[in-house]
Amino acid sequence: MITIKKIAEIVGVSPTTVSNVIHERKNKVSAENYEKVKKALRENNYVSNMGGRILGRHGSKIIGVILNYSRRSEINIISDPFFNQIIGYLEEQIRMNGYFMMLYTSGSVSESLKLTSAWDIEGLVILGALPEDAEKFIQQTQKPIAFIDTYVDEKKINKDYINIGLKDFEGGYDVTNYLIELGHQKIGFCADGNHLSGVDEQRFAGYKQALTEANIKFHNHDFFGLDYHVKQRHDYLVNLVRTRLKDYSGLVFTSDYLAVDAMNIFQDNGIRIPEELSITGFDHNIFSEQCRPKLTTIGQDVRQKAKLTIKYLMREIHQKASGKTNILLDVELVIQNSTVPV
Repeated sequence: MITIKKIAEIVGVSPTTVSNVIHERKNKVSAENYEKVKKALRENNYVSNMGGRILGRHGSKIIGVILNYSRRSEINIISDPFFNQIIGYLEEQIRMNGYFMMLYTSGSVSESLKLTSAWDIEGLVILGALPEDAEKFIQQTQKPIAFIDTYVDEKKINKDYINIGLKDFEGGYDVTNYLIELGHQKIGFCADGNHLSGVDEQRFAGYKQALTEANIKFHNHDFFGLDYHVKQRHDYLVNLVRTRLKDYSGLVFTSDYLAVDAMNIFQDNGIRIPEELSITGFDHNIFSEQCRPKLTTIGQDVRQKAKLTIKYLMREIHQKASGKTNILLDVELVIQNSTVPV
């Protein structure tokens, strides 16, 4: 493997100059030498020694992406297409900025912070954090930190952080309002579990607001909390078909994953979609396009979400930019074949 000393000999500069280029200390190198060294590094496939970087306090060039997920012992979170997408786009953006991604699934804030310290990670991206966990991350680490799809009580936080999310309330409102415009009056809401927080809580609030504006009364039994264990969830859905699903003409789901999974169970048990039941999802991922009928859903730009997350995280790492950054991206109603008028 080629060394810093050899690169210096090739370019005709000192090893210190090469080291300054590798560690992006541009203020210590002329523009001409910077470009020459960069070219030599590329042509000779130079790979930085990560241990040496850390020991030399040059930064690890590692961005930790943490799936803060307490159910990792029961379910593989990567099986959800949304997480597949966002992780892929995050890796792309991290690599384009000259960094490396370390992916870690954790159900514990303290466990995640131990990883951060052990590897001298330069910045953190947290996916799927509950509000109380997000507060712990912010308060207990000095590293630049960016959340994706997280709701934090800003009154409790006096430190800077980044959050890139969606207008989840608007998404829940828009998709429910669309069903109402189609003439649906009995619309159920299906979510991951019975205790909602964060994005699902906001989508539920949007759903209820649309009902209120249409003078449709919401009853507690219109909410369906779905188990994350597949067998329990499927048994529940089959029982729903046999009991009170007939009371509803439309169902709003908080994700495409749950919507398509339920749609398959319903169709296997004799429910015609959308003729007998209109179904909507949220995310507009690959599931919504590959299922039949195609799923009416709420679309989001996952690539843009990843791009903005890394953009603001890099700004925090390199410029120590101050202030809280909380961006909620627009959503889009994607009308497909799983919904019809009544």
